[in-house]
Amino acid sequence: MRRRRVLEGVAAAGLCSLAGCTSPLGGNGTVLGRIEVINASFVSNRIRLLVTRDEETVLDRPVELPAMGGGDGLPMTVVPPTWPEVRGAYTVHATHYGDDGDRESRTWEHTFTRDDYDDYYPDDRDDPGCLAAVVKMGSLAESANAPIGIGPTYADDPCEPTSTESQ
Repeated sequence: MRRRRVLEGVAAAGLCSLAGCTSPLGGNGTVLGRIEVINASFVSNRIRLLVTRDEETVLDRPVELPAMGGGDGLPMTVVPPTWPEVRGAYTVHATHYGDDGDRESRTWEHTFTRDDYDDYYPDDRDDPGCLAAVVKMGSLAESANAPIGIGPTYADDPCEPTSTESQ
């Protein structure tokens, strides 16, 4: 009887992988943790931050950060993961918006994969269970609506649900 259950489990895992669903044995998805939003520009920036998992919206919120100042460092905020810790194809989108609410730029985006996760947390490093993201607006730019970079980033505890707002 026990052998039959083991064989049924192996068969189910094999069928799941062939069907393209996510299983605990692997897959190309990952779990997205917190998102660090940084303004590296000499002008204030306002963006719409959108996060989708398998094309379903899990976060949609505006983020506004002041201009980079003298010796105060880079203005930033941390958006905690308010979505369930579910593996999938997470895509982070960011678009500049003006004071009037009108879109002012193209949308930048990045889809996080298992390869991103493996690059930041290889087998010899503790596995935190999720991957942090960074959204960086501008790069010492003085113009409005500067390019936005989005990608994975290392964090000691990327699944941390607390928010740290600093501006």
